Amino acid sequence: MTTEQNKAIVRRFFEAFEANDEAAMKEVLAPDLVAYTHGAPGPQTREAMLQGISWWNATFSGSHFTFEEQIAEGDKVATHVTMRAIHSLGDFQGLPPSGKQVVMRSVTIERIKDGKIVERRVIGGWLDMMQQLGLIPPPQPAS
Repeated sequence: MTTEQNKAIVRRFFEAFEANDEAAMKEVLAPDLVAYTHGAPGPQTREAMLQGISWWNATFSGSHFTFEEQIAEGDKVATHVTMRAIHSLGDFQGLPPSGKQVVMRSVTIERIKDGKIVERRVIGGWLDMMQQLGLIPPPQPAS
């Protein structure tokens, strides 16, 4: 596959995430996917990752990814995205729906094999998002 085809596969994944389209996600995620994401204690299976996305979409509405940059080389694609969502549907970390918009920037690295994502790594602004929701206080200036 070309690097442009690999980039398109990753973009399809993010579009399916936004739409909460599990069938479309399964089309691009290999059954033996190994994923390393923020908040997970270790590698995740495809099913665990799909459950996490389903939970996210049941908690936050209007999830939208803006592609800031995408670079591909060989079988790997690196994507810098900004996600926006509204905490309007369910409890998050014990916090009832707040109506607050969150903005989280992430870098993902996907490895593609035979037209499917077989490995996924996510480095994201989880802490920043928790601060936006008021679950963690922002850093205090040094005195």
